[in-house]
Amino acid sequence: MTARPAVGLVVCLVTAGAIAVPAHARKAQTSSPQARHSGPLARVLSENAQVYSGAGFSYRVIAQVRRDDTVRMVERGKRGGWTRVQLDSGVVGWILSEQILLLSAAVGEEPTPSAIRRFGRKLRTKILGPPNLLTARAGGTLSAGALGREGLFLVRPQVFLSPNAGLEAYVGPSAGRETSRGVFGLSTNLYLSPAIPFTFFVSIGGGAVFTRGKADALSSARWSYLASPGGGLWIIFKRGIGVRFDFRNHVIFRADEAQSLQEYSGALAFTF
Repeated sequence: MTARPAVGLVVCLVTAGAIAVPAHARKAQTSSPQARHSGPLARVLSENAQVYSGAGFSYRVIAQVRRDDTVRMVERGKRGGWTRVQLDSGVVGWILSEQILLLSAAVGEEPTPSAIRRFGRKLRTKILGPPNLLTARAGGTLSAGALGREGLFLVRPQVFLSPNAGLEAYVGPSAGRETSRGVFGLSTNLYLSPAIPFTFFVSIGGGAVFTRGKADALSSARWSYLASPGGGLWIIFKRGIGVRFDFRNHVIFRADEAQSLQEYSGALAFTF
């Protein structure tokens, strides 16, 4: 008779343990921040890429990955060019879509991408560089081209205020048949797509022009004001080197006269 209470006690303890353990495991699995996802793998293209807590630069940086690291894609980036990824450590965050390259497709996803997409990826990995405007602090160009019917050469150092905006100075000579000019100015450039390796930009600026006649010309040396609206295209290659094309309308004016000259120039551009 005394053995029955002991057997009942053992049965109760075993039952309680069997119930408590799965409940605890389920709770840990639900609350664990490192639950593994089953998305495709991707390789990091940028030398250093930051992982944010949300899809935007305003969110907190929660991790950093390096070139050739692999991450698992959780959600394809349709939020302004961002993709949600999971790191080997289990951390889940957002990274710029252009900073990673798909390696393998997960089960149930679409097969091999189209020829156009494959060409675009090879172009990005072999020729184009990472979107340096996102992290660049300074840069510049060496521009050569035409100002009206005159030759033009400008040095354009630049400081980036944000990935979308830069403050740029320009200085250089312009030479024609009858006159030679010195061009000096400052402009603000607004970049429309800094998250990809090529971006269109608009620019507005102003400065001064010093005009001097050639030896056989009757015109005297003089200073004039300068207004320079325009824009162009910047293409970034590897190691921050790229090419830039500028198209601007330079309005040279004084109190008694005004002249409009168009600039068409190409440039060797760099960022660091």
